[in-house]
Amino acid sequence: MTSKPIIVLAGLRVKDGSADDFIKLATPLVAATRKEPGCVKYEFLQDVLDKQIFYFYEEYADENAYQTHRTMPYMTEFRPKREQLLDRYLGVRVLSERFIS
Repeated sequence: MTSKPIIVLAGLRVKDGSADDFIKLATPLVAATRKEPGCVKYEFLQDVLDKQIFYFYEEYADENAYQTHRTMPYMTEFRPKREQLLDRYLGVRVLSERFIS
């Protein structure tokens, strides 16, 4: 059985006026994650219509790489700081099936 890539799409909205602070908080996390051996792609995106909305588009080689990412020290440090800026979560989708490439 071959391992399947894992794709994650996570969205959130930060409190009004917190976009710049969130960008500063997330930038080092993105840089560190992109260096993880199992990370295929990690993008940090901002909504063009509502600058307080952000998305993380993540692709990992397999489930193990995704779970490893979730336990990295910079992730555990990031979460409580993110909570201070958070207005609301927009959802997380974890996807593994790719039918056409």
